[in-house]
Parts: sequence; structure tokens; C-alpha cells
Amino acid sequence: MLSAEQRQLRDAVSDFVDRELIPHEDDPLTAEVVDRLFGGLRRLGVWALGVPTRFGGAGGETLDRIVVIEQLSRSHLGPHLIGRMGEPLSILFAGTPDQQERYLLPVVRGEKLGAFALTEPTGGTDPAGNMTTTAVQNGNDWVLDGRKTFVSFGDIADYVVVFARTEVSAGTRGITPFIVDAGTPGFSVVRRISTMGSMTPAELDFQHCLVPDANRIGEPGQGFALAQQLLGTARLEIGARAVGVCERLIDLAVTQVNNRESFGTTLAQHQGVQWMLADCAIELEAVRNLTYGTAIREHDSVAAERMRCSITKVLASDTICSIADRVLQLFGGWGYSTDLPIERFYRDVRMWRIVEGPNEIHRTVIGRLLAENGIRSLRP
Repeated sequence: MLSAEQRQLRDAVSDFVDRELIPHEDDPLTAEVVDRLFGGLRRLGVWALGVPTRFGGAGGETLDRIVVIEQLSRSHLGPHLIGRMGEPLSILFAGTPDQQERYLLPVVRGEKLGAFALTEPTGGTDPAGNMTTTAVQNGNDWVLDGRKTFVSFGDIADYVVVFARTEVSAGTRGITPFIVDAGTPGFSVVRRISTMGSMTPAELDFQHCLVPDANRIGEPGQGFALAQQLLGTARLEIGARAVGVCERLIDLAVTQVNNRESFGTTLAQHQGVQWMLADCAIELEAVRNLTYGTAIREHDSVAAERMRCSITKVLASDTICSIADRVLQLFGGWGYSTDLPIERFYRDVRMWRIVEGPNEIHRTVIGRLLAENGIRSLRP
């Protein structure tokens, strides 16, 4: 499914991960280290990969980016790099030329970082029903009030795209995104939210925060539709992240079962262990092929594209959790210890069944769209 160029890209990034990331996973991730890693990614030619060349990006196809994310995800350091490699929030492609000049192009050049703020303390699955952040027009400005939670990079971003309710009675048609610069009066970072994993998203507060109308993205009320475009991409990328983590875990498991002895032979010779490895390989290949297939799909209907992204997200996040659990079991007590990277993967991957929409909601979406459009809508 990969072209010769894409296999070459995969191998180059894989070598970078093996040399520059995995051996240094326990080292402090200082600003100097991050700059060095970003320099390596630039030399590989993957900086701003997937961003059209007219915006100063490297161009390339969706599958190119999927392959890069897959390989970076084999390391615990990968999530700290993905999303910071010159990739602007895709919602900015719907912005005005002035907004793109001020916010999109600096990200591509590596001068700025943006964040995406949709989820609130009351939940993120039902923004139409739960969103309490409001934006009230005041002349040529808007006054934002509310709070956002679980914002990746929200504490270090140069600006945040904030979704707010601009028309109370309009449901999803009453939500509008605004670009809010860090340091704007009334905008504050409340805290970094501690989690069971290694990611620490931010909680943000907006109190009478004045934002110019020039920072409104799209027409009032278009925000939810624009958010869906961004979330669809993020859900597909979960498939790539799952493939990378699963490949690393299975690598560790294969080494373990070939070296650990039990009852006079290696673990690899026990049928029960062989079946556990087989299940890992079966599940990994299913996720890899589904993710690649979704990335290269063309001419899908809107319903089919939504179903495919949701199917990918659900299968990938379920699979990554089951493989992490299985591999930890193969290592026994050492898998549970912090001496090895397995327990950290085990904790980190749990969030993928929640973020970008919990799997239960995606199953509901898949079922509803399937009932409306039929199974043939998913035909290649």
C-alpha cells in the first residue's frame, strides 16, 4: 500500500526514532533537546509535512503524514513532538488571508504554536448541549467568558482557537471559533491537569476577554462544522499513533518471549504465548490496513468518510489498549514495574478511548449513519 518513496520515508523516520528518541526517553525534555529534535525532523524533510507548499509547507499526501506519526509514536517522546512540527490547526485554512498571515504561516515557519479549545468542564462530547463559554459582540469586538479544559499545549501556545456560543438558541449552529492571543487581558492558564499518563493538558479561563472581530474564524455559527473537519483528521491520526505504539510493544514482547525461560524452554515455545503474540499481530495488521486505507480513500460521501474515521478511531484505540495489556502480562512483574517502558505505554494509551470523542459516541455515530446510508456506502 505504501509507495517506494513512502517506505523510504518510513525507514528514515524509524531510524531517527531508534537513534534520537528511544535511547533518550528518560532524559529531561529541555528546550535545548526539543530544538535539537526539531532540527533533526527538518533535516529529514518532514517539517510541515502535509501542509500545502503555497503556505510554505512540505506538501505531501495524508498517508505521508500518517507514516511519520506512526513511527514517532514508537517512542514516549513522540507525543511531545506530534502537533508541534509546523502543522497549523487545519481550521486556519478556513481563515481570512490576514488570519493566515498572522497565525498559520508563523506555525509553518516554526515561530508560533497554536492550541485548540473546545472541551469544557461540563464535557466535550455534546458541545451543543453543554457549551457554556459565550461570546457577545460589542461593536468591532467580542467579549468571551467561560472555561476550557483538556487543551493540549494550551499552557505554552502563542494563541488558542476558542469555540464559544454566539447564539444561545441555535444549537450547533450557534457556535463560533475565535483566535485568542496568549497574554490577552482576561485570558489565563488556570493549571496543567495532572493525568494518569504523561500528557498534562491545560485548563484555560476567559473573563471578559476582549477579542477583535478580525480574529473570528468564518461566519458566526459555522464553528461546529469547522471543528468536525479538524476532529476527523485527529481521529484518523489515532490509528497511526496506535500502529506505532503497538509495533514497539510487540517488538519488546518478541524479545522477551525468545529470551525468558519457563519450565525448561523459552516462553516462545508455549502455545498460549504463541496465541497471545498471534492476536497482537492480527490486531495490529487490521488497524494498520484500516488506517492506511482510510488515509488514501478518495471520492467517499460525507457519511462514508465520517464512518470510516470513527471506525478507525474505535478499532485503533480499543486495539492499543488490548495489546498493551497483553504485552504487560507477558512480562509479568517486570512489565508492571517502572524499570521498563511498558507500564508507561499502558497508562498513556488509555486516553485514546476517550479523546476526540469517546468510543461509545463513535459507535452510536457509526450505527446511525449505517442505518441511514446502508453498508454498501462503505464499499471501496
